[in-house]
Amino acid sequence: MKLDYKQTYPAEPARVVELLRNEDFISDVARHAGATEHRVEVRADATLLSMRMPVPEKLTKFVGETIQLNQTFRFTDPGPDGVAHGTVDVDVPGMPVDVDARGVLRPEGDRTIGHYTGDVKVKIPLIGKKVEAQVEPFIREAFDGIERRAADWLTR
Repeated sequence: MKLDYKQTYPAEPARVVELLRNEDFISDVARHAGATEHRVEVRADATLLSMRMPVPEKLTKFVGETIQLNQTFRFTDPGPDGVAHGTVDVDVPGMPVDVDARGVLRPEGDRTIGHYTGDVKVKIPLIGKKVEAQVEPFIREAFDGIERRAADWLTR
């Protein structure tokens, strides 16, 4: 299933990239997402968020009550044009689910437009497409949560 999300951040791309590399911000995102536990690791090339999340009731028969999600954010510093490129990958250990998104953070006036495109793949014979359709709103909410928390942090 294809992903195509747009977000607006109230700051220039350099500040957005800096935020995505901020351990406290990523922890805040996890807490506001409802993670029952989480761990953040900021590396030179990536920010990793590992969290255990409650699963929406309609998915529990497929995956159980909670699910482990590992998100990896990789963004370059903005180039001379102010644009930053990156990826957001989501891994669900022990499950045949892959989420790979490419991101572009583009300046627009005093704000940034984030555009994320990619794929959600559920590799379960016969029902994979059905599960993808049920997982996609969960992924969309995760992206929306990042946007909401970033708006709060960037306007402090």
